[in-house]
Amino acid sequence: MVKDWKRLVLAIGAAAIAALAVGAGACGGGTSSNIDGGGTDPNLKQRPTPAMPLFDENTLHQVSLEMSPEDWDSILNDTRGDEWRHAKLTYDGVVVQEVGVRPSGESSRFPGNQKMSMRIKFDAFDGQGSFAGYDMINIKGEYDDSSMMRERLALFVFAALMPAPQSAHAQVTVNGQSRGVFTLREVWDKTSIKAHFSEPLGPLYRVRPPLGVDPYAYVDDNPATYVPMPWEPHINKAERGDEVVPPFVKGIQDPFALETYVNVDDLIDYCVASTITMTTDGLVGSSGASDHFEYFDPQTNVFNVLPWDPDNTFGSQGETPEKLIYSKMGRNKLTMAVRDRSELRVRYEAKIAEAMASIPIATLQAKADAMYAQIKDAAHADTIKMFDNGTFDWAVGNIKDFAAARYANLHTQIGN
Repeated sequence: MVKDWKRLVLAIGAAAIAALAVGAGACGGGTSSNIDGGGTDPNLKQRPTPAMPLFDENTLHQVSLEMSPEDWDSILNDTRGDEWRHAKLTYDGVVVQEVGVRPSGESSRFPGNQKMSMRIKFDAFDGQGSFAGYDMINIKGEYDDSSMMRERLALFVFAALMPAPQSAHAQVTVNGQSRGVFTLREVWDKTSIKAHFSEPLGPLYRVRPPLGVDPYAYVDDNPATYVPMPWEPHINKAERGDEVVPPFVKGIQDPFALETYVNVDDLIDYCVASTITMTTDGLVGSSGASDHFEYFDPQTNVFNVLPWDPDNTFGSQGETPEKLIYSKMGRNKLTMAVRDRSELRVRYEAKIAEAMASIPIATLQAKADAMYAQIKDAAHADTIKMFDNGTFDWAVGNIKDFAAARYANLHTQIGN
């Protein structure tokens, strides 16, 4: 798969830059290799006020980009990597000049993808500030999700249990041409972390190891062994540095020491949300730990797992809803502790029941219906999507049926 190929490329590249990271990673303040931009420069341009919250879930947002045709072609064909292209953004009618745009995604990031996901960086260029407090947002093409809502619906479940990125839907236009329906997604950075944790902020990492590699396996005490690959730093000038990673990884090798290093309630909540939505990616992935975030809170001195990119959910990969609640939890040291410690198993299973009671299947299905009603007309008019309108309509019903079957199966599993 393309996604796995990209991971292998990252792994090879990490060896070349690991030596450079030793000095920076071992001292306080973190590293500078991250997506968290901006700063506190008082000379930064003051951006206009948005017409509404950037991720208002009660509206279908309107996002328009204007850039040179050459730059747009380079995004669709992914010919210039992560270089920021200059663009003018109109967000729900509010014009934001001089933003940076680049292609994004993993398995969806391939040349010629007409539904290419993108990142928009408001402070990509000198003198430009944030917009609505954000340095960056993600707009996702959902090229392979015929329902166009799996990620947003899964984040609804995660957000009911733990900190999770905000999301909404949008119609996207580029140079006057409609590109159809996209998902707007909040990124994990200083702004989103501050919404859930107290300042001063600690280090934030995107954890995405090569296929089959356990990022929670202890190797040695050198921070550069883990940072920047597979622990990719995402906050500049954090209160603590990368020196917090080796003791954490070393400490969790003993499952009974977990509470010293981990917010266990948060870990269990993550596992519960993953189990309900039946994600095949993330910390509890089908092939082992995959793309997710970890945040070290200097107030509590423990790590907090955070969800990211839960698009492969609700049977998206052809799974059936009978997946066992401990399936795949033995593939990394962090979730092994939940599986192997009897008191954590009790808490995990009780939290599954509690979560299904607080988010009844009728509520989850009603959320899917509301999303469908919001995007239906725009999705039907989307001529660039990779599937027909009948498939889109069917996929929404299929998600609702899958979720109902999953709930019923989970009740059986925890009942037994």
